Amino acid sequence: MSGGTLHRLFEDRVRLSPDRTAVITDRDRLSYAQLDARANRLARHLTETVRLPSGALVAVRTLRTPDVLIAALAALKAGGAYAVVAPGQPTPHALGDARAVLTHQTHLALVDDGRSQPFIVLDTDAEAVRARSADPLPAPGARASARAAVLFTAGTTGARRAVSTPHHRLTAAYDAWAEVYRLVPEDRVLLTASPDSVEFTAGWIRTLGAGATLVLTRRETFTVADTDPLTAAELLDGRGELPGLRLLAVGGERLTLDEQLRLERLLAPGARLINVYGPAEVAGCGTWFETGQLAAPVEDAERHAYLGQPFPGCAAQIHEGQIWLTPPGGGDAVPTGDLGRRDGEGPLEFRGRIAHRVTVDGRTVDTYPVEAALAAHPKVRESVVGEGGGRLIAYVVPAAGDAPGAETVRSHLAGTVPDADIPRTVVAVGALPRNSAGKVDRTALVRPPARTARRPAGGGRGGALAPAEEGAVTALVVSVPAAIMSFFLTDVIWPGSTDLSLVPDPWTWFFRGLYLCESLAFAAGAGFLFGGRRLMARRGGGPRGLAAAAHLSLVWLLVSWWPRDNLYRLAAQQDWPRQAALGSAFNVTLMVAAGVVALWAARSGSRTE
Repeated sequence: MSGGTLHRLFEDRVRLSPDRTAVITDRDRLSYAQLDARANRLARHLTETVRLPSGALVAVRTLRTPDVLIAALAALKAGGAYAVVAPGQPTPHALGDARAVLTHQTHLALVDDGRSQPFIVLDTDAEAVRARSADPLPAPGARASARAAVLFTAGTTGARRAVSTPHHRLTAAYDAWAEVYRLVPEDRVLLTASPDSVEFTAGWIRTLGAGATLVLTRRETFTVADTDPLTAAELLDGRGELPGLRLLAVGGERLTLDEQLRLERLLAPGARLINVYGPAEVAGCGTWFETGQLAAPVEDAERHAYLGQPFPGCAAQIHEGQIWLTPPGGGDAVPTGDLGRRDGEGPLEFRGRIAHRVTVDGRTVDTYPVEAALAAHPKVRESVVGEGGGRLIAYVVPAAGDAPGAETVRSHLAGTVPDADIPRTVVAVGALPRNSAGKVDRTALVRPPARTARRPAGGGRGGALAPAEEGAVTALVVSVPAAIMSFFLTDVIWPGSTDLSLVPDPWTWFFRGLYLCESLAFAAGAGFLFGGRRLMARRGGGPRGLAAAAHLSLVWLLVSWWPRDNLYRLAAQQDWPRQAALGSAFNVTLMVAAGVVALWAARSGSRTE
């Protein structure tokens, strides 16, 4: 077991192999001793500029390598913790307590948000940093339990969340990775993840902890590739075997079993391919899968994506369909938001994300089975299913040539998924939007115009209206009789409430117009009660319970004026009990309804991760 702190793990390798190449980029090639010296100088500059308490946060607001790696090591050596955030990203709330910001001059205008944190500008302050001693710093007193890094979730379905990660969790993760990856000092590890991702943090810890060489450019040769599925395919497709590649580790998006088998066939004999799964909450160390974990061949391999078995020191359980992971080194199990299943003692299988479920026509649709079925189509390379305008939309990346049409897709899915879960609209795209970790960013998918929601002739219910259009028709059908009823039955229900015999002209016409408006508002509310939920689906609706409350609130805001004003007109001005009852029944509830609608409008269309 490595134990101790993260930077001590690195420094142990410096002592063992100071002249071995530690990192290679397009601009630099540094040995372990050189990387350590640069980090020591920056750490001394940091400590003399800012006195960091143990675990205090240093914000690294650059993605340049190897500077971002030097900055992270310097923050750790100075006794602090680090967080890498791309300069173009808004400042996360988690950086509010950062004691210093490390960046470059070109990024300064982007990251200076007016706070009082001191800035260390890595290029303009380079001379001052080089003047510092490169000798190791005195032990800063950071404990294994102290914070080492703030990692961020991928943010593919909502805002990125910060996860405070202590030293002992990252060093325990290194021990777990070392047992599975089996890296040796002679390895050259190509790491393609962006420096602000969990995958990058995990990659450099695995590599430098093993004394291997971290390769951050594709121009160099490598023996291990640590990457995402899309880049893995780019590395292998059309290039034949990479004779020096002995391990391909794929993380980020899930690989289907069919994709994993295809990539394995492109590797040289004896080379391994592992599919790695681990969100930020467990420091990127959760489970791993090799096809050898399967006891027998699996039918319809394109419809299965395996997560495998937990890394040593980790654990994986399924509670009510959701995957819970125990972090490396122990601790409380955390929910991942991912769905899974396991047959007996077999490997864990991925079954989609809770956040990817959508609401259509008032019911929840699990999009993963639809996406898995689409993956089986020979003309589909990738697909994502989402919601827009109250209908399901399939975004399809064609495997080659033209993408399959909407009718072809629906025919392919018929009998495989429920008819109600078959997308009404198919959108062909050249590529799916992805974030810095290579994961599909569903929030960046562009919704097609609402008019494309109509089914083409011959496609299922030919010529049927989209849910929003059906809602509008329903609202109109209900509103017309409701308007007639309210206008002619007012004096029947509330005798004398519309009596204008004592009102002089021209004010009578004003009140007649007011009565007409009340009837029309009641009619609109009645129509909205039956058809409005589908109309609201255009905006996404926010959380399901809030959307339902907003729907009923809007109905009440419309229908209540008809009974409210008529009851008020019949109440004596000094009848305080009745006035109080009316005020509570109408005024207070109208205020609450308006607040609910305001909250729904603020959160409409949002998705939690």
